[in-house]
Amino acid sequence: MNSNKEKNILVYNAAYKYLEEMTPEGIDLEKYFKGDSRDYKSLKDIYIQIIKSAQNYRSMPNAIAFDKRKEKIAEILYDFDYYRIKDLTVEDLYYTFRKEFEVTSADTKWNSWYKWSYSVVDAAKFMVNFSDVKDFETFVGRFDYNVATRMALPLFIEAKISGIGFVLACDLLKELGFTNYPKPDVHMIEVFSGIGLSDEEPDIVFAAITRMANDVHTVDSSVTPYKVDKVFWLICSGRYYLEEPEEVRVKSKKQELIEHLKEVCKSIEDK
Repeated sequence: MNSNKEKNILVYNAAYKYLEEMTPEGIDLEKYFKGDSRDYKSLKDIYIQIIKSAQNYRSMPNAIAFDKRKEKIAEILYDFDYYRIKDLTVEDLYYTFRKEFEVTSADTKWNSWYKWSYSVVDAAKFMVNFSDVKDFETFVGRFDYNVATRMALPLFIEAKISGIGFVLACDLLKELGFTNYPKPDVHMIEVFSGIGLSDEEPDIVFAAITRMANDVHTVDSSVTPYKVDKVFWLICSGRYYLEEPEEVRVKSKKQELIEHLKEVCKSIEDK
């Protein structure tokens, strides 16, 4: 077996076992790996996910609070009618948000609401290019050939929608249910660079996660880049967010995992 492939398989299996051991009793992990549910039914649903992903940067979720304010935001955005939203000016929309939500933070172009307003308008201009859901899925599918072409899609989205960089574009695609798209966030960067499987650039981490998924898939067909992402993310965050009536939180095991996986990698290299 190729040594890199062997390493990827052993690292993934070690991480999965680590997750099983730290997971509180009674939690079914399988539901966290079903990223292909695709619960969107319309292009409007996809648009809503785009602007929701656009606020998932640093402190912006606390400032925008999209889920909490969704009903009022919908009123401002014509019930998310992106054909009307595309004609709005960023400045007008920004000041509408400031007034409606009594925003008191500094009135600058670096304000979270200003940056998000830009994303909202750009996303609308992006979405009018698609005739229906199937058209959008066909568009995404054209990039799904190999690692390099997959990476081109979030780069394209980054170029088209202000405020959505490579990582948030991956988050968007992942949340829409495209399981070949992991999110190379700070957790994944720290783990994969920490154990020597990549450097700290998000696109390199994206490629490393995808290669691991492809290698493990040869022995376990249930494994996708999404599943690899979720296994490591759950360990690093300690957040079992699908539990009812409320999410379960345990202590993050990120540093412990990194040290454990370093030993796994060393055992392979010493062979």
